[in-house]
Amino acid sequence: MLLCGCSPVYVTKAAAGHASLLWHSRGMESALRDPKTPQDLKAKLQFALDVRAFAFERMGLRKTKDYSTYSPVRGAVTYVVSACPKTSLTPYQWWFPFLGKVPYKGYFHKADALKEMKRMEDLGFDTRVGGVAAYKTPLPFRDPLPSSTLDYLPGDLADLLIHELFHGTVWFKDQVEFDEAAATFAGQEGAKEFLAWRYGADSPQLKDYLDGLSRQSRFAGVMEDLYKELGELYGGKVGETEKLNGRDSVFSKGEQRLKEIGQPISEKLNNAVVLAHRLYIRDLSPFKALYERNGKDWRKTIAALKALDRKDPFAALSKG
Repeated sequence: MLLCGCSPVYVTKAAAGHASLLWHSRGMESALRDPKTPQDLKAKLQFALDVRAFAFERMGLRKTKDYSTYSPVRGAVTYVVSACPKTSLTPYQWWFPFLGKVPYKGYFHKADALKEMKRMEDLGFDTRVGGVAAYKTPLPFRDPLPSSTLDYLPGDLADLLIHELFHGTVWFKDQVEFDEAAATFAGQEGAKEFLAWRYGADSPQLKDYLDGLSRQSRFAGVMEDLYKELGELYGGKVGETEKLNGRDSVFSKGEQRLKEIGQPISEKLNNAVVLAHRLYIRDLSPFKALYERNGKDWRKTIAALKALDRKDPFAALSKG
């Protein structure tokens, strides 16, 4: 606690929340052997175990005990707060042991997240609270899979599992944007390969997942346009008042664009919202290029990622 840039109360609550997940977790293999386990749940647990095996054996991700257990959860497992100045796209960052600086702070109880959001708003920041389906810790415990994710469509669950397991294989301290982009690419490509392997290249499961990625791509395009427009506005030679007035127009147009593509957003746009979405849906083409240069060999690709300059991995990746 002395090393953590957070209050002892926060650390205690976070530890208690994770401990509760661990305490209530149950081994998937044990549940599969239990005749009392419903057949539909057994099918979902077996699917999750098959994705793990694929990630370890086919993709070469570091083998851990993570997500070999599951824990009962309804809805989001945690809630994260993010913040950003009103006329800048530089996110506010919190500091944590092991992780370093990260552009969000997580809470197991939504009320605590909303309280932190209010504190940051009072300091003059744009803010956002978003639910998280699953997370990966750097601690020597087997992170359980929240039971709520077992109801995901096959592609989405495979994506989530591979994404989180990838964090245990490639992780650069203080480079959260890169870490999330790399894991997002691995999750998407890995899920496509898993679905094709398990169900077939022409399967409805793979088609549904690809359709979802297409919708996500359109949403990401709007967010990227917003990011660029806001960057030009905030970097321009105008005063704070003009920037504040100008951003209202940008956000209004952005909300209209999202409606036009059939993906209206359920939260009011602000800088924190744009950055929070962009963290996971940015341009992944540099990762795809690296993957293809390595003959679509995951082990070689992972080795190449680990060899990148940790001070500026995005720049190193772009240089090829």
